[in-house]
Formats: sequence, structure tokens, C-alpha cells
Amino acid sequence: MKFWRQTLAKLFEDHRRQLLLMVIRRVRDREIAAELVQDVYTRLMQAGDSGVGDANTKVLYASVRNAVIDHHRSNAGRSRVMNGILPEQLWLCETTSPQDHAEARQTLSALDRALLELTPKAREMFILHRVEGISNAKLAKKYGISVSAVEKQLARTMRHCQERLAAYRD
Repeated sequence: MKFWRQTLAKLFEDHRRQLLLMVIRRVRDREIAAELVQDVYTRLMQAGDSGVGDANTKVLYASVRNAVIDHHRSNAGRSRVMNGILPEQLWLCETTSPQDHAEARQTLSALDRALLELTPKAREMFILHRVEGISNAKLAKKYGISVSAVEKQLARTMRHCQERLAAYRD
């Protein structure tokens, strides 16, 4: 295992710059790119040696390309979930009748109750992201966690709110 660590460390030392540039071009965010490359390094460290030098290099580049693809897929899925809560569920819109107005206020109250069921950190993260428009990378830096952890927390929060709103409507 020690030999593999040394081999992988040398491999990353030789290719890190090219890998990082390749990922930055594809995700257009330096912080996310650095995190993806670091994640690949960690996964390969755990996976172990895959053969001779050339094979390891090919695996390294393929792993980074796959990490970028996974990142894009994950973002697309999160976007669908995040857009699952409609704007009218988050704030009061113009209504045409007192009944619509009352219904909108009740929906907003149900969402408020759902948010109060969350931990203060999850609630704050959700509000900063959805209302203030703070990016996942900035939230990760603020809370000292990975972007992936922020994304997972936001997805859990969205599911929770959607479930509570669905239960309210039924």
C-alpha cells in the first residue's frame, strides 16, 4: 500500500495541473474543479494500483472525466428537485380573490412549519440558498463542509419541505 501511495502521489504531482485545467474548462468553477480532482485522488488511493504506469495514468484521466460527468448529472438532478418547490409556495403572489389569498397564506404557513422542523443550520442554509441566492460553494466555505455535503443537505431539506407541503394539500 505504501508503494501505491507513493506512485499515486507522483502521478498526481505530474498531472494535477493538466487535470485541474481540464475540469475547470468543463465545470467553469475553480473551487469545484479542485474538489473533484481531490475526490478522485482520494478514491484512487482507496481503490489501489491498477497496473503499470501507463494504465494508472489512463485510469486517472478516465476517473476525472467520470467525476465531471457525475457532477453534471448530480447538478441536473438537484436542479429538478430544487425547482420542485414553486415560487408561489415560497411567497405570496398576487391573488384574485380573498379565498386565493387565504390559501396562499396557509400554504406559506405550512412551509414555515416545515422549515421550523429542520435544524437551525439546515434552515439557514436553505434560506441563504433559495432566498438570498448564495452559491453552494460559498455555503460550503461558510459552514466548513464540502460542496457535496451542502448539496445533499439542500436536497434533504427540499424533500422534507415537498413532503410537508404535499401532506398539507392532502
